Amino acid sequence: MFRQIVTALGRLYNFVISVVVALLLGVATWGMWHYYRDVYVQDEFLMKGVAMTVLVVQAEPQQRSWQDLFSNSTYLTVEFKGKAYSCRFVMDSGYVDTGDRVKLLYHPEYDAFRQAHAVLTFNESSRKSRLIGWSSIRDFTPMHRLLLLCLLLSAASFFFISGLIVSIIPIPFLQTIARFILVVALGCAAVFYTFDTAAYFRYYQQLKTEGHTISVPVLATNRTTHGRKYSWYEYEATIQHRGRERVIPISEDEFDKATPASSMMVRYNASVDDLMSLGYTPKYGLMVVPLFFSLLVFLLMRPVQQKPVPLN
Repeated sequence: MFRQIVTALGRLYNFVISVVVALLLGVATWGMWHYYRDVYVQDEFLMKGVAMTVLVVQAEPQQRSWQDLFSNSTYLTVEFKGKAYSCRFVMDSGYVDTGDRVKLLYHPEYDAFRQAHAVLTFNESSRKSRLIGWSSIRDFTPMHRLLLLCLLLSAASFFFISGLIVSIIPIPFLQTIARFILVVALGCAAVFYTFDTAAYFRYYQQLKTEGHTISVPVLATNRTTHGRKYSWYEYEATIQHRGRERVIPISEDEFDKATPASSMMVRYNASVDDLMSLGYTPKYGLMVVPLFFSLLVFLLMRPVQQKPVPLN
């Protein structure tokens, strides 16, 4: 009896945790899509908006959206061609009040005003070579990165919430949809990582063929261990190039030979402002990832075999 009570309480606890996680994922997905939409509209205003100086008829410090929780926002009412417009204004560079004139962007297609502030940006450091921790996502625009995050959150929310529903009420149609979307998601992952791996080898070849050989001083070396049972290593060197510290990939032999204050032969490509050691070879293990996702797609696309029903 006691064991049954403990089992029931454990199931109830897991169910409550699953509901909480599902709600958090749903709220995060909803908020991210709204943020993406806001960034998209702001980008439209920056590209096609017309700068105008308008009179502030009314200024009200309010919190009308979740973004207002993290900024000092005031909602301005301005007049343009006899029509009143409401505009969210962040007081980050100055104070605006009723009776002031403020410079805003007007978009004729949206028929609205917006403050001229920059959209989401990602500051990419050039200290480390792109070959270290490679990802072609770095070439994506901020909008595309944000859209990718929205899609990932949406997929995670769908699978988690649908799984929670099926655990309560078995719905074969929902299970079929979830299986189809899973195959599509894994297929997209296989395509992306195939493209990502090909881009890595193209970038490596570009550094190798178009870069010129120079000698640079070595400041330090580092070895990074990956995996537990079957470990593999990546080797890096901190060098000095044109008065700046740069971290580049190196080979195992170069790691064993390099010492601080010694010199190393590297290839430098000015067009991409990147370096790698002369003995560095590409990581062929990256090809395992797209093959893994492709195998999952192949296995999931196989028809599900129905168990034979015994005849009485």
